[in-house]
Amino acid sequence: MTLKYLRSMFARLVFLMTVTVTSGSLMAADLPIVAVSKFTSTVDSPYFRRYSASNPQNFEVMIETQLMKIGRFKVYERNRLDQILTEQGIQESLSGNGMIMKVDGVDYLLYGSITDYSSEIKEIRTGSFASRKLITQFGVDVKIADARTSELRRAETVTVRVESANAIATGGFSQGEIAGDGLVEAQRKAAKIVASLLTESIFPISVVDVADGNVYINYGDSILSVGDELRVVKQGRQLVDPQSGKVLGATETLVGRIRIKEVTGDFSIGEIVSGSEPKAGDIARLDVKASSQNKKSQEQRKPLGRKI
Repeated sequence: MTLKYLRSMFARLVFLMTVTVTSGSLMAADLPIVAVSKFTSTVDSPYFRRYSASNPQNFEVMIETQLMKIGRFKVYERNRLDQILTEQGIQESLSGNGMIMKVDGVDYLLYGSITDYSSEIKEIRTGSFASRKLITQFGVDVKIADARTSELRRAETVTVRVESANAIATGGFSQGEIAGDGLVEAQRKAAKIVASLLTESIFPISVVDVADGNVYINYGDSILSVGDELRVVKQGRQLVDPQSGKVLGATETLVGRIRIKEVTGDFSIGEIVSGSEPKAGDIARLDVKASSQNKKSQEQRKPLGRKI
């Protein structure tokens, strides 16, 4: 190799590195800015203001963590947001009907109210055998607003049920197992779903590739979990309001349903549950009801012997 050739290759390398760094900086600068505002609770007793059984502050932090893990947003500093809302005097009224504020420098505001936190024991008893399960349920009403125009973009109800403890007893033998804090586990699952609602509204979950029956999705474990179910649709022509000219969306044809069987940091792999094989570019929507249920039964070992 000549010295001239080496210099040319070096110059090209420097150029590519510069373009890559610049592109990355521009992409980071262009990311939507999201602020997670205060979540209130309608299930806590008003007589114990210093103690909140449903712990909405913990849930707020979990949502922020999920949004940062997704890597497609900038998360607005919480202290600055609290200061602005306090100055506006509406911090305690965010969940009221039509009460939405403007926050400079923020694109989307995410807020809501915890509407359900309960536990129940399910028991099966026959003869000398008894089985008990502790089920924790957590529900939240979440709203996504455009912080620049105060327009409410999306409102959803998310309910999650998790099995946090189980016990069996037969004759003189008994055994119990506690999986962990039921509320914390339920909140983490709900935070993941809430973050996915915002994400798919701006950056849709979509099919990247299909090979050997495997459906590759463009999001990893920051949005999806093993066992999640998604509806895959093919979008058609745009729907435009003839009066205002506003684009309302697009026609959709259901392709089928897939279930996530493997997740990585950057993408997920699903299997077809029903319908036909999707194609790259098809949109996938998380089935909140199917995905919010506890996956513990799917994770248990397969029973030995013949099937009953």
